[in-house]
Amino acid sequence: MNGKSVPQPGVPLERDRHAVMRAWLRKLPERTLLVFIAHRVEGQSYAEIAKDMRIGEWRVRWHMRRAIRHILKIGKPYREAFAALDPITQQVMELAWDGLLNDRIAQRLGLTTQEVENRMAAALVALHKAATL
Repeated sequence: MNGKSVPQPGVPLERDRHAVMRAWLRKLPERTLLVFIAHRVEGQSYAEIAKDMRIGEWRVRWHMRRAIRHILKIGKPYREAFAALDPITQQVMELAWDGLLNDRIAQRLGLTTQEVENRMAAALVALHKAATL
């Protein structure tokens, strides 16, 4: 589709959403990224992070606020692009992100598999454009 990559039929799209998040997170300063990963991915408490990194808990909170503000700011165009999709395409994408295969999505929404794939491809192009602004 216009030289853009089109999702493979039946391949879950969760990794696409994770790829967008990884790209956003790579733009964080290193220490802020380390704090964010320690807390949100590894489940460490602020006290544990502060002890491991030899910084105060207030500094851990500061890094977390910085990371969340960054994600909210950079993710705004992505959220707006998703909100601009028609409701059926939003459902298609949500079901795909949940790991449902294209034929099951089609069956659930009363669409053909081709319609699901076309909606998914168009949505991915729109979301990719928004995420790379």
